[in-house]
Amino acid sequence: MEGRLGFSTSRYLALLAGLTALYLVYGYASGVALGHMIFELDLFFLISALFTILVSLTGRKWSTTILGTITGLLLFGDPSAPLGIGLSLIPNGFVFDLTLRGVNGSVEGLSNKRLVIAGALGNLAMAITGLLIAAAVGALNTSGVSLLVSSAIGLVGNPIMGALGALLGIAVVKRVGEHVRTPLVR
Repeated sequence: MEGRLGFSTSRYLALLAGLTALYLVYGYASGVALGHMIFELDLFFLISALFTILVSLTGRKWSTTILGTITGLLLFGDPSAPLGIGLSLIPNGFVFDLTLRGVNGSVEGLSNKRLVIAGALGNLAMAITGLLIAAAVGALNTSGVSLLVSSAIGLVGNPIMGALGALLGIAVVKRVGEHVRTPLVR
């Protein structure tokens, strides 16, 4: 079965596996190097860029939900990964996909604006879910001002990083599109 841009199922799965591996390897390296010092803002940026690249190159419905679910479940199995980050990748991909659906349900003719909005809303969903999970398992053992700062960074900074990540993804797709085939992004 061929996708819109000639992505066979095997090429699609290879791209999906490669993007999953990229996120997991970078996430591990970032966690070792930076810890929680920058509130995982780099991971919010990266996942939005990867979602944008995946859906723009393949045009397949629910691609970002699949990528978010696979990555989230793999992180769920890692005891050193923050539980809130791993599981919140699933709603991030789902909201990203829902935002991209037009009235007719297709991803044809994606605009840059729609991709940036999808990146921001997906990351907002991820931030809310991550904060709720962290609160439920008692990982938010901070008090007063620290909790307020963490929440503000999560609810304001993460959507901004999502929008910026989508912009990077658009730039990558346009660059790749010059060498391969015309991507779905206008």
